[in-house]
Amino acid sequence: MPELPEVENLVLELKRVLTGLEIDRAQVRNDSILDSPCQELQAGISGKEIIQVRRIGKYIRIQLSDCFLWFHLGMTGQLLFEDLPAQLDPHVHFILSFAGSRKRLFYRDVRRFGRIALSPSAESEWPAGVRRLGREPKECSQEAFASLFKLSRARIKNLLLNQKVVSGLGNIYADESLHRAGIHPLRRAHELPRRRLFRLHEAICEVLEEATRYGGSSVDDYLHLDRTRGRFQELHRVYGRGGKNCQTCTTPIRKIKLSGRSSSFCPRCQQYRERSQQPARNL
Repeated sequence: MPELPEVENLVLELKRVLTGLEIDRAQVRNDSILDSPCQELQAGISGKEIIQVRRIGKYIRIQLSDCFLWFHLGMTGQLLFEDLPAQLDPHVHFILSFAGSRKRLFYRDVRRFGRIALSPSAESEWPAGVRRLGREPKECSQEAFASLFKLSRARIKNLLLNQKVVSGLGNIYADESLHRAGIHPLRRAHELPRRRLFRLHEAICEVLEEATRYGGSSVDDYLHLDRTRGRFQELHRVYGRGGKNCQTCTTPIRKIKLSGRSSSFCPRCQQYRERSQQPARNL
């Protein structure tokens, strides 16, 4: 699933190519991805100029004169900006064409978990998922970040993935950040001292900044607008490296299942033992 660095890179690219363009029409090839009535969305954006493109959490917000067009890429969503091909990919579900431009914006999504919505400009009318978002790590001081976790008995990895607690993180950058902070993904949040939570906040900000600078992680479906790949996957220390040696201590990286999702960590750099907890199932 594209996370904050991937979406940030797409937003920077979308700003460059879309700002100032006038939407000619929206072609909906599969309305199951829409969170707004199809005809309402098409009529609401036709003839409107794109004023601004912004990222909020993992959401892309395209500002028009009197409304917002929202994209959430889900697990396999892609945005591509290119000429109309001779034959359309069957996984392209939404197309924006623009006045005076041969290029179109294509929304492609194999698993169709992504969402597209139209909303008024008023924040109270934004998609529910956006209104429920927690603050992003860089928006929090260390103290404010630590306060989000210090009373919770939930696993720290699960809390990092909860967009209502902190927005923008997914499996990749949660694993990478926990490794840099030396925290086991099964560790319960309330057990962590403030200094470890401060280090986790620092690690998250470091990882997100580096990943954004390297164009994000092209692990599965993520591509830039021009179909080029990000490069941060080449610098992953634990994610996707189960069985390989830790780059810090050479201990083999473990991969376990946590709440239905994989978690990769170094058992030496991220030591933790909980007597009351059954061993996590190895993958």
